[in-house]
Amino acid sequence: MLLVIGLLIVMVFRISSNENLEEVSNRENFYNLSIDPLRGTIYDCRGVPLIESKKKLIASIIPNKINFAPLLNSVKNDKKQEFIKKYFNNVPFTFEILNRVNADGVKVFEVIDQSFDSPLACHVIGYLKNGKGECGIEKAFDSHLRDVKKIEIKYQKNASGKVISGKERDFIDKSYLSSHGVQLCIDKRIQEIAEEIAKKYITKGVVLITEVPNCKIKASVSLPNFTPDKVKYLLNSENFDLMNRANCQYNLGSIFKIVSSAYLLESGVSEDEIYECKGSFEFDDGKKIRCFNETPHGQINLEEGISLSCNSMFANFSKRMDPVKFLSLVKKFGFGKKINLAPEIYSSAGKLPSIEDLKDEKKMAMFSFGQGVLMVSPMQVVALINSIASGGIYYEPRLVEGIVNKDGSFETYHYSLPKKILKFSTTKKLKNFMRSSIISGTGRYGSPEGVTAAGKTSTAETGMLINGNRVNHSWFAGFFPFDNPKYSVVILSENTNLGGRICGPVFKEIAERISELNS
Repeated sequence: MLLVIGLLIVMVFRISSNENLEEVSNRENFYNLSIDPLRGTIYDCRGVPLIESKKKLIASIIPNKINFAPLLNSVKNDKKQEFIKKYFNNVPFTFEILNRVNADGVKVFEVIDQSFDSPLACHVIGYLKNGKGECGIEKAFDSHLRDVKKIEIKYQKNASGKVISGKERDFIDKSYLSSHGVQLCIDKRIQEIAEEIAKKYITKGVVLITEVPNCKIKASVSLPNFTPDKVKYLLNSENFDLMNRANCQYNLGSIFKIVSSAYLLESGVSEDEIYECKGSFEFDDGKKIRCFNETPHGQINLEEGISLSCNSMFANFSKRMDPVKFLSLVKKFGFGKKINLAPEIYSSAGKLPSIEDLKDEKKMAMFSFGQGVLMVSPMQVVALINSIASGGIYYEPRLVEGIVNKDGSFETYHYSLPKKILKFSTTKKLKNFMRSSIISGTGRYGSPEGVTAAGKTSTAETGMLINGNRVNHSWFAGFFPFDNPKYSVVILSENTNLGGRICGPVFKEIAERISELNS
């Protein structure tokens, strides 16, 4: 019996020492590690990533003291203490390294990592907090962008629970190298041009560029911008750096004369009707609406009224405008309602006067040239310009092309269908009015070289004071080329005067640079 027992002990020892039999007896006994992959990619309209990316090395490590020195030498200096602490826990772990390490118990993976220190289209893209989308597209499509499988490494353990070096089993998901993500309408090349030029002239404001006729947003700039890695320092910024100004509401001013002109033309007013501007329009009670510097424009027609931005002409014409019908047309242009750009991303609805308000002749007169209670978002204004440039068809601004699934399939993001809101003949006249403005009127500072264009300026009074000074906003809105419009552009500069001189040069340079890009 003693001999039999001794033989059994030897057999059990041999079985427990045999790696092949050990693997069979413990095939379900694994230690799992995972490497978090890249979030889904945010692309521009051409499939180019809008967020810069870089390669990095992630090592899965079984501590065995032999690989300690070469690994420590490959770890960033500011991460060495963290590495040492993890290493001497004596369990497998993953860690970022600088160079490939060829040592027992080490397996190295090359992954693609996004760099969130790039400010390009930062207000559109948004930023992350603890790996989760906090705002912008990152938040709107967070669940889709995070829905990527991890790289998993399974290590086999022996009967005593110790990991067996060289017995790891890799289950590597390649989806982090696929096209999984969200595609925007933005064109990275145009976005870079818009940001570069905007920063030359504007401290706080907006530049929006859309494609005609579909109103796809090719560039969206909000200044000041920010870098996602500095967000925590800007949460209480007095400049509201994190606010996407393209979606906020502002006073508009004279660009709204385009809408009033559309109403007048469609209601039968002749573009050749003459009005004599004496520098102001006087109501029966003696109160006046003044043109800029109260300078008389003399005898002018509707085209010259737009070109010279004559307030008194529109105050006079407002007496013929039916409040119900006029407000109805205004709403067809998208004013007074939010614009849905992406899930949970909306532009402000702004503010419109009521029918009762417009029965007051003074309020109606102010409204006719974009003053009073009217508030609009830059997104609504670019939709207005796009409608004129497209021949009277209204498209909602479109930010998202669609989503790219892990299998490579594409799902288009759907927006409201376009609507015909003006006669083609009306928009043809409005285009000519805006062309006159950029040739010889208030928009002449925005006239580009090498490409024809049309535009309209605004200097919007806000009624606010800062340090005793009136706060006004400058605007420029236009499209190019004139004969075959391809792009609509809106520029806003906060707390500045003379929209043509401030924002006109921005439009001019953008039109020239984009025309060169497409030549």
